[in-house]
Amino acid sequence: MFFKLKHWSSAAFLVVFLLGALLYGIPAAYATEGMTPDEQEKWFNEDESFSPDQINEGELRFLLEPPEKPVLHSLNVLTVNQDSIENGWVLLEQCYKHLDPVPDAEVVYRYKSMRGLRVTSKRNIEAVLVKGQSVQLTNVTPKAELCIKAEVRIFYKNPDGTFSLVNGPFHRKFLDGYYPFHVTLKINYPSSLLKPVQTKPEAQAGFSINKSGNLILIDSYFEGILNTEIIFQPHLLATHQYPNSTSACGRALYLVFSSFTGTLISPVSA
Repeated sequence: MFFKLKHWSSAAFLVVFLLGALLYGIPAAYATEGMTPDEQEKWFNEDESFSPDQINEGELRFLLEPPEKPVLHSLNVLTVNQDSIENGWVLLEQCYKHLDPVPDAEVVYRYKSMRGLRVTSKRNIEAVLVKGQSVQLTNVTPKAELCIKAEVRIFYKNPDGTFSLVNGPFHRKFLDGYYPFHVTLKINYPSSLLKPVQTKPEAQAGFSINKSGNLILIDSYFEGILNTEIIFQPHLLATHQYPNSTSACGRALYLVFSSFTGTLISPVSA
């Protein structure tokens, strides 16, 4: 699945894809209502946050230092429990920070299995409306934040008896390039039942992994497209039915901003 922008010159549309069983994404865009075409063009060309030097064409590149200016931050708390081992459902608590001001936007979740989506808090957003697997935002003002909670079925049993918690792809895209993105994952799991044995990608500069007790904390600044997978070895093998395909994990969250009309730009499947 990918998303297609219908207009892009000085309109400054920005689609930020993200994921998951994690979700995919959210974007950052800017409102240009009330500007003449010449003013929009000047604003677009002068905006440092869209410098061509920052563009990445999709190859994953971890950033050794955070960008000078705050970038879109997706903070995800995933809670795996005994029920997750039995049925694959995981509690997701997600917050987005450093959203940019736009008149209207919509966050759409494309998980194959998702339930109980609700907004737990908002800041500097006039109104929110949950409709199916989407959250509609009205009048997003500077320094806006949005937090949601839901259950997603993203914990899979592998043929060798291990389990995988699959997240991604996370990416923040504008036109043909990818911009810096900050993702934080906090995974709570029952250490008496599961043991983490492998993380993809592995820990490296720009992609930190810390484990303590029953918590895994991942934090990364990057450009391009990031997918994550945490593999767990069960202490005791269960005999229940599990989701059996990580590749079938339909997920994605996207937030689309239209600075001219404030309307949703429909995704295009491929």
